[in-house]
Amino acid sequence: MSVSLFSQSRYWIKGDIQKISNDFHLKPYVCSDWLDQCSYDIPESTLKVLKSRGFEIRPVQQFEFKSDASQPEKIRLGYALEQVGGLEFINAGLTGKGVRIGIIDGGFLNANTSPSLKHLFEKGRIKFYKDYITPAMKPYSGSAPLDDIHGTEVLVYTGGVNVDKDVQFGLASEADYYLARTDHGAYEKRLEEDLLIQAMEEMHEMGVRLVNISLGYAAGYVRPEENYQPADMDGKTSAIARAVDIAFYDKNMLVVVAAGNEGFDNNWKVLSTPGDARGALTVGATKLDVWDKMDYSSIGTPSLDYIKPEISCFATEGTSFSTPIITGIAAGIMQFDGTLSAQEIKDIIIKSGNYYPYGNDYIGYGIPRCSAILQLLHGQEVTSPKPEKVTTSKNKYLIRKEITRNYVVAFHKKRNFKVVEREVYRPEGSKIKIVRHPEATQTSVLIDNEVLEIFWDDGE
Repeated sequence: MSVSLFSQSRYWIKGDIQKISNDFHLKPYVCSDWLDQCSYDIPESTLKVLKSRGFEIRPVQQFEFKSDASQPEKIRLGYALEQVGGLEFINAGLTGKGVRIGIIDGGFLNANTSPSLKHLFEKGRIKFYKDYITPAMKPYSGSAPLDDIHGTEVLVYTGGVNVDKDVQFGLASEADYYLARTDHGAYEKRLEEDLLIQAMEEMHEMGVRLVNISLGYAAGYVRPEENYQPADMDGKTSAIARAVDIAFYDKNMLVVVAAGNEGFDNNWKVLSTPGDARGALTVGATKLDVWDKMDYSSIGTPSLDYIKPEISCFATEGTSFSTPIITGIAAGIMQFDGTLSAQEIKDIIIKSGNYYPYGNDYIGYGIPRCSAILQLLHGQEVTSPKPEKVTTSKNKYLIRKEITRNYVVAFHKKRNFKVVEREVYRPEGSKIKIVRHPEATQTSVLIDNEVLEIFWDDGE
């Protein structure tokens, strides 16, 4: 099998379909009402003629694999990209091209030899690398037992493409990257937080507007007296949370942060910092088929008056790896419209979530969908499935619906988004009876990937 990475033969053309068909003998591959364009496979000679006649032409980024029989195969997407509908962005040519992304993380061990990152290094898209924690250490070196490969894995899920395995892992395959190692796997010290802030400030000076932080700080410090308490995850206590707010509100930087993996820890449960910062776009983790919260994924601190995390997507091994998926989406939005503010980009991603506008502090507004984002970017109303709203004055609600999975999840909430209990129901045929929790004013019922929002009416 011969491989042509980023091969180009398909283009979007704006113009009369019948005229293009008659004059150039081209058959449209896909026509988009959103874009008001069709895509065509165009020979190089025809492309030159089309351009000379003033047609509006835009390339469709492709990965083409040719077997010995010359049969083209489309590259497969990683599970998380499939879940968010990443092909919609790829077909629209949204690859993060021209966007500067900062990755602040642990080590980037062997990033320069990773098959999934080969294209970034060969194309000169790694613009900056700095080891803040051990400056004398050779770039892209480190120790696997100390998790120095963590940053490499995050980079893969941001913009990685593995040609040998025919898999694309991250959407931002053509972005420019600025890499900072600020975290040491052998210990937890406040020094690491200081270096994170330094790296973020230096990235801002280099024109970086999008930063991925798949790090979180909570407890386990070398000096136990420096450990945070769950109540400290309030968006105000830690210096790094305050720095993220400055980056977002004052510097127009979008900082995408992992929620943390303390969901299993009954003594903690909540976010790690800086995921608690109001300005951060904080990312949780979900399961793949039923878009339910992963048990390990951290939840919002009870004292917060804003939703955290705001958004979630699939990851098996931690919110560190759901976060770069969202960063890749943000890069595509920035490529589409570089005038959008960090707040506008954050709002678009939130509004594309399958729970929107009924978020909660377990998985935020749910899974972002690239199709919905494209609609929003084109000023259109989101037409993909949206939550259905019902109101009842009873303490039970009977749902009649064909269900493909063997369980349904209910998030019982008070004060609009505070989850008081996550409850699992087993369907009885095509019926589920949802019983109101004593403290709940609303309940979000997740049926496969769709949401039913029940408002419990007290008749007041």
